[in-house]
Amino acid sequence: MVTTGNRKWAEEMRMKSLHGISTDAWKRYSAEGFRPYDTIYPGYKYNMTDIQASLGLHQLKRLEDSLRIREKHWKRYDEAFSEIRQITIPLDEESIKHARHLYTILLDLDRLKITRNEFIAALKAENIGTGVHFTAVHLHSYYRKTFGWKRGDCPNAEYISDRTVSLPLSAKLTEEDVDDVIKAVQKVIEHFRR
Repeated sequence: MVTTGNRKWAEEMRMKSLHGISTDAWKRYSAEGFRPYDTIYPGYKYNMTDIQASLGLHQLKRLEDSLRIREKHWKRYDEAFSEIRQITIPLDEESIKHARHLYTILLDLDRLKITRNEFIAALKAENIGTGVHFTAVHLHSYYRKTFGWKRGDCPNAEYISDRTVSLPLSAKLTEEDVDDVIKAVQKVIEHFRR
């Protein structure tokens, strides 16, 4: 689900979600009869079911509370990690209202004795689950096979891809959970720093 106050963006997203077609089926086959349509963009089949829409509308009621909690957790992470030289914390620009969906740190592997995957394993050993958002697209099998891309073709994407770790960030996390994440990251960094 995407929400926006910008009509132009909303219309473009609507079209792209319906194969890039200029008008949806309800508008094409109305009581007035068939209306011609055109494919404006390459698009996708992203139809939302009524059940998905109902769930989404219900969740929108909790959006502000959820965001407030996520912002609180985000700030705690920022305070805990901002002085650690082995990681770079996410940029936080005041002019942007961030969804606080992912808190992704970037590891400075030159200042650590382990790889990103070993860092993730060390956090897992501390009962902290993490994610990788995102692996460089050109390194996925489909793109390697289809386009012949290989490691080295996109060095900047690979640099980020090899160093990124997403820490737990959810409105369901308790203060204690956030403390556990902070302590685990600090412990792993301390143990494996150069």
